[in-house]
Amino acid sequence: MEPRRLLFIASIGNKAPYRQTRHSAGHLLLDAVAPLLPITLPNTGAFHETWYSPTYMNVTGPKLVRQLEKWAVSQNEMLRGNGILPTSTSTTGANTSTFPTTLVILHDELESPLGKVRVKRGGPESASLRGHRGLISICETLRGKGLYPTRRGAKLDLSILRIGVGIGRPDSRDKGAVSDYVLANVTPTELAAYHRAAEPVVKVLAEELYRVES
Repeated sequence: MEPRRLLFIASIGNKAPYRQTRHSAGHLLLDAVAPLLPITLPNTGAFHETWYSPTYMNVTGPKLVRQLEKWAVSQNEMLRGNGILPTSTSTTGANTSTFPTTLVILHDELESPLGKVRVKRGGPESASLRGHRGLISICETLRGKGLYPTRRGAKLDLSILRIGVGIGRPDSRDKGAVSDYVLANVTPTELAAYHRAAEPVVKVLAEELYRVES
């Protein structure tokens, strides 16, 4: 059975010198997930792509969305050219069929127990972003470009899947204490918890790859 959609699997966090901090748990999770992903099907091109955001958390959106668009459009063109996509013609006679695309966002989940995986489908219209600046930046960029929610005639049929990995939280609710906590380097115990989370995340991704519904 061939995949039914494209997955753009993006991790968000912070760049060096904060790459190994709790705020970059999404990157650390993707480090563990990437080797477990299914091998590309022969002669069809990749149905998934992994991408690490190279920016600081609160300005993630623009670069991520550019890469998402570039990859999804090029993959659809290749799959269409290889005859993998069914034919759907426009008024001009062009083949306009596309695979639905899911943007998978791997991110840190403050207040969730260490290593616990939380999966939420959709943007802020379906579940609160809870002030997560990386998610806010992405969703604002997508909305500004008319990519999500998907509009009639949009170049992508786009869904969002948010996968957070728990990083716990400090005892203090003070803003400074929370900032110090998320920007502290992870311990070996915490890193091991993120790696254990990889297996259930891969199962979620495998199910998404074959999901038919929009």
